Amino acid sequence: LEGGKRKILIVDDDEQIIELFQDVLGRDERFAVKAARTGYDAGIMTEQFKPDLMILDYMLPDINGNIVCKTVRANPNQSAMKIIIVSGVVNQSEVEDLLDAGADEFVKKPFNLEQLMKMVNELLELS
Repeated sequence: LEGGKRKILIVDDDEQIIELFQDVLGRDERFAVKAARTGYDAGIMTEQFKPDLMILDYMLPDINGNIVCKTVRANPNQSAMKIIIVSGVVNQSEVEDLLDAGADEFVKKPFNLEQLMKMVNELLELS
């Protein structure tokens, strides 16, 4: 771990969502936070940054969250990384597909930031 910090990668094409997560997570000294705006950038950042957790928007400009999840899960070097999908999608079958693709949790937009932070702490096994 880089300086003992848990690494979180935010993948979203919405600048306001990225800024929100960077602000909230960045204030917590336990986390190092980086962001990507496309699935392609997420792939590169995952290789370089090696995040412990990815907060992933389902609808990216280039690919959807299913493909990102499957790609991450297919790489043995990233098998321990946790993935939280964030989306406005409410179709239950799509949510199940995301969980089947390898997502650990699903959070519907608009989300409760406090609940999301609790989920991050639980997935990273932090108190």
